[in-house]
Amino acid sequence: MAIVEMKKIYLFAHRAEKEKMVRALQSLGLVEIRQVEEKPTWKGCGDLRSIQEPEALHRLESRLNEIKYSLDLLARHFPLKKGFLEQFAGSKMTLTPEEFSTFGAEGEQVDKIYQACRRLDEGFTALGNEENRVENLLSDLAPYRDLNLPLKELGVSERVSVRLGSLPAASLAQFKDLLAREAPETHVQVVSQDKEVAHIFLIYLRDCPPVEAALKEHNWTDLQVPAHLTASPAQCMAQLEEKLAREREKGQGLLAQVEKLLPQRPRLMAYYDYLALKRDRLAVTDNFLSTDQAVLMTGWARAADIPQIEEHLAQVGETATLLARDPVEGEIPPVALKNGPLVEPFEAVTNLYSTPSPKEIDPTAALAPFFFVFFGITLGDAGYGILLTLLSLLLLKLMQPKGMGEQLIKLLALGGGAALCFGILTGSWFGDMINLPPLWFNPLDDPMKMLIFSMALGVIHLFAGMAIQAYRSIAAGKPWDAVFDQGFWYLLLIGLMLLALPAVAGLGKVLAIAGAVGLVLTQGRGQKNMVMKFFSGLLSLYDLTGYLSDVLSYSRLLALGLASGVIAVAINTMGRLVGSAGVVGFVLMLIILIGGHFFNLIIGTLGAYVHTSRLQYIEYFGKFFEGGGKAFTPFKINTQYVDLEEREA
Repeated sequence: MAIVEMKKIYLFAHRAEKEKMVRALQSLGLVEIRQVEEKPTWKGCGDLRSIQEPEALHRLESRLNEIKYSLDLLARHFPLKKGFLEQFAGSKMTLTPEEFSTFGAEGEQVDKIYQACRRLDEGFTALGNEENRVENLLSDLAPYRDLNLPLKELGVSERVSVRLGSLPAASLAQFKDLLAREAPETHVQVVSQDKEVAHIFLIYLRDCPPVEAALKEHNWTDLQVPAHLTASPAQCMAQLEEKLAREREKGQGLLAQVEKLLPQRPRLMAYYDYLALKRDRLAVTDNFLSTDQAVLMTGWARAADIPQIEEHLAQVGETATLLARDPVEGEIPPVALKNGPLVEPFEAVTNLYSTPSPKEIDPTAALAPFFFVFFGITLGDAGYGILLTLLSLLLLKLMQPKGMGEQLIKLLALGGGAALCFGILTGSWFGDMINLPPLWFNPLDDPMKMLIFSMALGVIHLFAGMAIQAYRSIAAGKPWDAVFDQGFWYLLLIGLMLLALPAVAGLGKVLAIAGAVGLVLTQGRGQKNMVMKFFSGLLSLYDLTGYLSDVLSYSRLLALGLASGVIAVAINTMGRLVGSAGVVGFVLMLIILIGGHFFNLIIGTLGAYVHTSRLQYIEYFGKFFEGGGKAFTPFKINTQYVDLEEREA
């Protein structure tokens, strides 16, 4: 239970050394920089004022957007090829600080690349628009392909109107009947028709009101064609298809030009990160205050890191002065956790729920053993446990993740160890693939015993959470709260459980009554009215249903463990059924066994993680953990494309 001691720090330096100081802080990654909220007058310094460089920051942001634009263009046409592991972890170039610093002089070259990308993108846009226009024309002309009429004949002459168009197929018969009655001299030819639309060639006398009324009534839509298309529909379509082929050929030419820019992608990536770090340094100075000669920065750091920060600042500058103090009343420091190597991976579980408040305990060490056991039960197979641990260790080696990603993978490695232990106890090795006797019992043979064991673990889990809350109350100087709010519940719950054992039922009755009476008398102590005190205490007994619901939640340990085991046995059974059918059957058996068990491992691991976390978050944390703290987020090097061999900018 380790929430690290934090110190509020004040850092002074000569203004000429501001850039070196910021670089040093970014390189160290040990200080969370905060805004100086007031403008105090420091003796000998005068009034401090804010440092802001919005124009320089805006220029950097614009430059970064240009580089991102270029990278996006390259990725759109030639995506980076990533291996299976890189799909999850991403891939970065590794550079030494010396190599990385050389990209500061790449501005002119990067600008040329950006201009080239801009021209190419505009070319792709124009081509795309033209291709869409041609494809739409082809689609519009397709229903009239068989009409042997030059499109230049369409329109209105001195005596007749010649039109191509369409109307709903359901209206075609009525349309033709109406024209036959009202304008018999009209020529109506159905060029093509489907279930929805009829495409029609129409000739009628100019200025014929019955025809115009019929067209409007039956939702006539004219075929719209550009003036330069004068030949028959089939001939126009042939011309358009030739044009479309030429446009696509131009697109291939543009694509070849993009391909020539691919060797420049690493330069763009490195320069992007170079400018991003510079942007971060410039942005963080908005939190500083300054006079004409000096700057002031405030923030938070871990108490243990103060000497290292002072030493590093002394190496990069001559004027930097660091002052550190404990938090004062009203200040809420950020929270950093520190645990041993076996507990530290479980911080991912805590942080995914909430960062602890600075005034409470770190629950990580208290949840770690329970998470380990519950994960092992829900995955529950020794073979799967070995595979999960090996895969996790392989991922750690190949991906080399940082932060929460590293914690989660280590957590899965430990979870694989838990599954191995429980699988040995229950005799489950890839289901029943390896016939080894259980050291304890097989849950598939005795599920009721497993259910009782799961609920017993649940009771221990809940009681542990209550004990932690009692400890918090005592540590806060409220021992009677621990007695009233946890002690009496212990008496009631333990008494009710003892009632199920005839040998100690009498003792259980006494404990239950004592606990219930104690709760009735104390749970309304916050009320001022005596009647409200009594009824509030009485109503508190209703919380007993919540405890019962919590205990029943632990039946999911049985359900998930059995599900994983049953699926594994089913996979083995299917493999055996096809395995006897010669060579083909043997190959099918391998596919079923490898694919099936791998799928079951993935699903089982996901279920084990999710449901084990749920038991921590809902049943366990609900008894004592509040959270709501702000995680310690030091100012440090954050890169998107480059990994530096040394943590220096």
